[in-house]
Amino acid sequence: MKLAHKMDVVPTLFLVAVSIVLGLPMLLHGSSIDGHDTTEHLNFMKHFSEQFWRGDLYPRWLTNMNTGLGSPSYFVFPPFPAYVYVMLDPLARVFHFNAFNVAAWLPLLSSGITALLWLQTFVNKTIATLCAALYMLMPYHLTIDFYRRCAISECWALVWMPLLLYFTIGVIAGKRRDLIGLAISFALMIFSHLISVAMFFWIPIVLAMLLSRPGKRIRSGIRLVLAMVLGTCISSVYLLPALANAKYFPASRLMKDGGYYQLEDKLVFFGSGLLLHSMHVTFLQAVSWTVVTMVMVIAICVPVALKWTAHDSKIVVLFWIAVCSFSVFMTSRLSWQLWDHIHPLHDAIQFPWRFNGLLCIGALALIAMFLANVSREVRPIRIAYTSSLILVIIIWLGASCNVYLRNKADVPSGPRNEEPSISDNDGWLLAWIAPGTQQRTSLIASSGPKVRFREGGGSTQLLSWNPRHIELQTQSSTGGWIMINQLYFPTWEAELIDQGKRAMIRPAMPEGLIEVQAPPGNQRIEIDIPVSRTEYMGRWLSVLSLLYCLILCFSKKAERPLLVVPWSAQARPPN
Repeated sequence: MKLAHKMDVVPTLFLVAVSIVLGLPMLLHGSSIDGHDTTEHLNFMKHFSEQFWRGDLYPRWLTNMNTGLGSPSYFVFPPFPAYVYVMLDPLARVFHFNAFNVAAWLPLLSSGITALLWLQTFVNKTIATLCAALYMLMPYHLTIDFYRRCAISECWALVWMPLLLYFTIGVIAGKRRDLIGLAISFALMIFSHLISVAMFFWIPIVLAMLLSRPGKRIRSGIRLVLAMVLGTCISSVYLLPALANAKYFPASRLMKDGGYYQLEDKLVFFGSGLLLHSMHVTFLQAVSWTVVTMVMVIAICVPVALKWTAHDSKIVVLFWIAVCSFSVFMTSRLSWQLWDHIHPLHDAIQFPWRFNGLLCIGALALIAMFLANVSREVRPIRIAYTSSLILVIIIWLGASCNVYLRNKADVPSGPRNEEPSISDNDGWLLAWIAPGTQQRTSLIASSGPKVRFREGGGSTQLLSWNPRHIELQTQSSTGGWIMINQLYFPTWEAELIDQGKRAMIRPAMPEGLIEVQAPPGNQRIEIDIPVSRTEYMGRWLSVLSLLYCLILCFSKKAERPLLVVPWSAQARPPN
């Protein structure tokens, strides 16, 4: 069956209405003016869209970013949220709506839809719809990621997590097309937020092994792994160049040079700090309260879920408890030693509170199992449990109401930095910019001609100025170094066209701009970021993987189900 057949109109319309109510401040006013990533996403998407509609189908170098000095951030930054904006931008011009606001709201709506799909595989439609609405309301999802951080990429990851779990049920039930769906969903998650992939990928694999029939568990896990490998191959057009260029974007330098990163400010607390700053809730305090309320929900749901779940499926309940416990541990100060000593983990995840995404998924499963079984309890106990859960949900609603009060400012149109800076809130700037660059000096240099001799006499003529490609003509009796108004990045190359050989290229310091050595006489020089071998490989691997998916999609070979039925009574039968 197609996805559309799994969803009735009424639950879908209900979730659309809930997402509009919850996302109304975003739709009307845009992200909060102090949203962590608001301006970064706004500028990234704007420049990405401009270059796309000028014919650059995958803009990796944003020419006009950072006051026109360029940015290589899309060599590593996931492009899916920007492509959503690209598709909305022309419609917004015609129908007069804010494309950025809608692009930021869509993952909230989509997360409710994908949660509904997954939840319907093991609870009835009514409970699934209610829980999907609660998923959108969860404070880390709505208050922290959606509003306070405007973390659009991570919000999209919260869309793909339930969808991957939905297709996991289909894969172990013998649905070949669900294997393709899982591969594509995994690719979309890589395209959206690679950090969430690193945290989440093991959950569908372990869950598939737990749900499979005895003797079929290893096979089921292998099928999930192969589907994820296929999804990784589909995403290669982004992933391979991102991995190849990651060495130019060291997160450790970003944290060190940024001057704002302290590990103790990223780990949540559960003590007296929750009550400090009562007149002004700090970000870490808000995240800490988020974790506390999620722990309260889990404590309410676990006794009922464990008591009434079928005996041979209690292991699944225990699994989700383990996922939640692991997530709470990784966000809390109990995990200090791990983050402080395991540097690859620290550099990959960066912010420990990101494990709240896994906590949302684990809590969602437990809430659904609680609601499916709470009616079996005697009336006084049922009332006590349900009232406690409602009380926590009221706290969540209070947090979202606070968002309505905070979120009444227009989206800022430019950088908020008070100090002279070239950054258009380019979040990775301090990681990749040439060491020793003084942004004040860069800003001054950017006001001059786009190409010019730094020293000696001579003239320059700009012939071409395009993303990743600049061409100029020089005339000089002595030669010299020419400064170009684009920031230096190690993959820039320069070539003397008439002589057919490379020219010397380096960062001009302290400006941090490109500097090319021109010999005496008339010289025609090209400065490029050429399409690398990994980019070519990524393109072909993505195309071939999609073709393979088409072949699988139309294959008629039948498969036997591997699914254990009791926990997932509504699981889809094999074709």
